[in-house]
Amino acid sequence: MNNERTVVLENVSKQPVGLKDTQNRTYRFGVGGKIRISEVSLQDILDYPASKIIFNEGMVRISNISPEKLYDMGLTEEEIKKYLGPNYKAVVITEKIEEPAPKEEEIIVVEEPVIEEKEEVIEEPVVEEVVEEKPATPKKTTTRKTTKKSTKKTSSRKKK
Repeated sequence: MNNERTVVLENVSKQPVGLKDTQNRTYRFGVGGKIRISEVSLQDILDYPASKIIFNEGMVRISNISPEKLYDMGLTEEEIKKYLGPNYKAVVITEKIEEPAPKEEEIIVVEEPVIEEKEEVIEEPVVEEVVEEKPATPKKTTTRKTTKKSTKKTSSRKKK
């Protein structure tokens, strides 16, 4: 982070001016007053809507900063021209545009499947053997009488 106080703000209006930033810090200028601030502080001031109005009115001028850096802060070219005043130089945007290198053509080799000749298999007929089943012998049914002895339960009583 660049915290060096290199940017200069100058009051060019005929009245005192106060600026605020997003950190709620106040910057007060007398008539013709100058303040040195860092680029980060300038970004915070420009992000505060009320302070940006003062810059748009042309009451404060910025110096000792390149137009490219102001452009990187999100300002338009018209705003940069207004804020820098006579220190304005055209913004030269140098973006390096890289085109993707053409890819080499890929050669796709399709292999044809090898068809093997099948040998003929001679199937022998299956002979089924007949198994004779013996007739089932009927079960003997016996009738038994089951008697159950009943047991009598006696309840136990507590005696006092």
